Amino acid sequence: MRICYIANSASSHTEKWVSCFVNLGYEVHVISHSENKLKGATVHYINYSIKNFILKVNEVHKLIKEINPDILHAHQANTCGLYAVTYNAKNTIVSAWGSDVLLSPERSFIMRKIVKYVLKKAAFITSDSYYMSEKIIELGGNKEKIFTFPMGIEDDLEGTRHEYDVNDSNLRIISTRRLEALYNIDIVIKGFHEALKENSRLSLTIAADGTDSLRLKELVKDLSIEDKVNFTGRYDLKQLGNMLSEHDVFISIPKSDSTSVSLLEAMYCGVFSVVCDLPANKEWIANGDNGLIIPQGDPQKVKEAILWCSKEKQHMKNVSQKNIDIINKRALWKNNSKIVDDLYKQIFKSILNEE
Repeated sequence: MRICYIANSASSHTEKWVSCFVNLGYEVHVISHSENKLKGATVHYINYSIKNFILKVNEVHKLIKEINPDILHAHQANTCGLYAVTYNAKNTIVSAWGSDVLLSPERSFIMRKIVKYVLKKAAFITSDSYYMSEKIIELGGNKEKIFTFPMGIEDDLEGTRHEYDVNDSNLRIISTRRLEALYNIDIVIKGFHEALKENSRLSLTIAADGTDSLRLKELVKDLSIEDKVNFTGRYDLKQLGNMLSEHDVFISIPKSDSTSVSLLEAMYCGVFSVVCDLPANKEWIANGDNGLIIPQGDPQKVKEAILWCSKEKQHMKNVSQKNIDIINKRALWKNNSKIVDDLYKQIFKSILNEE
């Protein structure tokens, strides 16, 4: 079977999908607007975007025809989705990632029209949260064609678990979200700074990279907390398990999100999570039980959550296994990827029956 993804090859999410289906023995092609290579796949670079759609659509469609895939699968329901569904293949799949459905349609009338068109034209749609699936239906997606499941956790994290020491007065906090304005890392830093005024035995690790990196480092310098905050830069997935297992608390308070793989990774490593009050987070976290839910843009609430965690190590230890069990039941990629594999096989079978 030959799969063609229209997706950003520089994204870790694309890498996850490609790696999975390459390992299953499929021939995988990626048409990408970035030049990042992916192991086992053929990456075709075309500098396409929404703005140059009229100029680039024929080039992208010509390449799809040359690849002649059995499966055409676009990742995100805006740019990549538009190039895919306008090719008019019978069984095009579109995977919604979050901001493409939750934010883009609210930013402009044109983007709303594009996203609605893509969702209406897609033969199948994947969504990683029930909240996002509801939004997809509101935008015109056929509820009978939506598959809802989180992208899930890789086997690389198997066996990496955080062990809470209730007698240790230090509290180690980590964020693994990208350093972009969307993720409110500056609010995390400001709240952490306020918490430090009441508890000096705190540390914060800011993993990943992004366009906000320099600004956030300047903020840490301005607050004179450089000795308490560690920027790791971009990390490899193989490092993630050990990195998470060395921390007591994971924090994620973006402006918008669907199911966050970063949250699922932290839960799978048994790390207590502080997240913001977005609907998708509430599908995984019960406030005050297996995590804390706080408003997204308030440093004071970040401070309060950190100080609460510093006093509740026993509780965090008690619910650690509960979080691991939730992921084992609902969010392992090796299980959820079978949903997609079955869909691919269904489409491939229908093609053979038509021939």
